[in-house]
This record gives sequence, C-alpha cells and structure tokens, in this order.
Amino acid sequence: MALVFAVGPWLLQAVEGFRPGQAINTVQALASEIPVLVEVPTLTPSLTPSITPTPSRTPTSTPTPSLTPTPTLTPSPTATATPTPTDTPSPTPSRTRRAPTPTQPTETPTPMPTVVPPVLVEPKDGAPFSGGDIFKLAWQSSHTLKPDECYLLTIRYTMGGENVSLPVCVQEPYWWVDKGLYLQADQETGRSYHWSVRVAQKERDAGGNETYVPLSPASEEWVFYWK
Repeated sequence: MALVFAVGPWLLQAVEGFRPGQAINTVQALASEIPVLVEVPTLTPSLTPSITPTPSRTPTSTPTPSLTPTPTLTPSPTATATPTPTDTPSPTPSRTRRAPTPTQPTETPTPMPTVVPPVLVEPKDGAPFSGGDIFKLAWQSSHTLKPDECYLLTIRYTMGGENVSLPVCVQEPYWWVDKGLYLQADQETGRSYHWSVRVAQKERDAGGNETYVPLSPASEEWVFYWK
C-alpha cells in the first residue's frame, strides 16, 4: 500500500499531461517494474479517436415561389377623330377696275422774256461804303419802258440770320440807296448787300396787290458793303 501511495502522485501527474501514446508506454513501464502489485491490461493504442459525430439536421431549402408572369396588356388603338370637312369659301369675284386715263394737266405757259437784260454800271462790284455816304445804284438798258413797265431792282441781304429780298420798281435807270438799309445786314456777312436789275411789267392780282411779270432775264448780281 505504501508503494501504491508513493506511485500515485507521480502517476497522477503523468495522467494530467495525458497523451494516448505516451500514457500507454508510461503505464506499461510502471507495470513491468511492479508486476506483482498491479496488473495492467495490455492496451492497444487507438491513435484515431472514434468519435461518433452527431448528425446535423440538413436544412430543408425553402422552395422559391415561382412568379407567374403577368400578361402584357396589348393597348387597344385609340380611334382617331375624323376632322370635320371645312367648306372652302368660293372666291369672291373681284371687280375689274379700269385704270383711270391719265389726264395731262393744262399748264399756263409763262411768257418768255423778250427784252435784253440791263447792264450794271455803278458802284463797282464789291465797293465799300460808310454810314455817312450817299450813293446810287445805276444800270443801262436798250429797252424803252412803257407806262405799265419798270426796272425791277432786287436787293438781297441777311438780317438776324434770315434772308431778306427787297423789290424796288423804278422808272429811271438808277436808284438812290435808302439810308434805312444802313446796318440792316448782319455784321457776320460784313454788312453785304447783293443787287440785280431786270425789266418787268406791273400787274394787279385778284386782291389788288401789285405784281411783276418779268420781261427780261436778271442782270448780273453785284455786291456792296455798307459799314
């Protein structure tokens, strides 16, 4: 018994680190040393442990429901509305208009001048004068005036930016310049006065105003300066 207790702790330590092959060899070695006290059966080592596996349940697969295809609806054709025929208006016959016959306007012929124009004599073209000067405009003409005719003198100048035309009808071939014209012409023009003469016939219009019908072309136009 004392031997058994002495061997017990050592044997227990060996069993704790039990390994099948090593444990069998150890036990047999101890048995050979103590043949009388312990009878150790001969163990056939089974290196491969026979473990009966617990059968696992094979999951039954859930059948996938088959989808029944929904039938495709074939759209029924929509009836196209037939347009209501529109009455085509009959063309309204257009009246044929006759083109008016152009009427030639009746023109009153203007009498052509038949008299030779006068010739200017003095003052010379471009002559300068001052405010105190007294001078005349003179010309020559081969035409002898009739009682209803005159020499139509025309004086042109600019006053306040506006053009002024002054007609003077005289029976003699000259005219003394009226001092009322002094400084009438704009200073920007150099106080210039333009003049010319023609033979004309005096008449009266429906209003009783005196008018002049030219009998000759106008003479040359000269200029004088009155400062």
